[in-house]
Amino acid sequence: MVGRECVYQYSSFYMDLKNIHKSKTVRGIIIGLGIAILVLGIFKLGQVSGYHKARFSQRFGDNFNRNFVDPRGEGFFKDFSDREDLPGGHGAVGKIVSIALPLVLVSGPDNIEKTIVISDSTEILKYRDDITTTDLKVGDFIVVLGTPNDDGQVEAKLIRTIPPPPDKLPTNQPAQ
Repeated sequence: MVGRECVYQYSSFYMDLKNIHKSKTVRGIIIGLGIAILVLGIFKLGQVSGYHKARFSQRFGDNFNRNFVDPRGEGFFKDFSDREDLPGGHGAVGKIVSIALPLVLVSGPDNIEKTIVISDSTEILKYRDDITTTDLKVGDFIVVLGTPNDDGQVEAKLIRTIPPPPDKLPTNQPAQ
């Protein structure tokens, strides 16, 4: 009889375990744990993204003189103390200042220059047509999409030449 009672208790325990998910309490705990894991995952994703941006900005500052050489040898072009945000690291828009392949120096609308690194996998377009690095010229206006590297440069994935901006943009101020 002892063996049958043990088998009965085991099968009863097994049935209880098999049906535990039907309990409202257990279901609530599982849903709560799932939500907590999702929230923590989103938080961690934000941490990783913020770390990457801060690391690029720090490297950008460390390599400013090397990446943005003043032809007159006078050091910094602009004081960053009045900037409200850190410079973005995932691209550039502006005029090509110099070309020394694989590096291209681009001056943006805010007069901050960025060093662009061109690789063999960089796609270069003029409007919708493919062009090569030899077609890029000093004075061309370009839009660059890429990723920051540890030297404060942007590794270009896509470069697209664009027409130069108009000299004076219209304002939306009412006529007097």
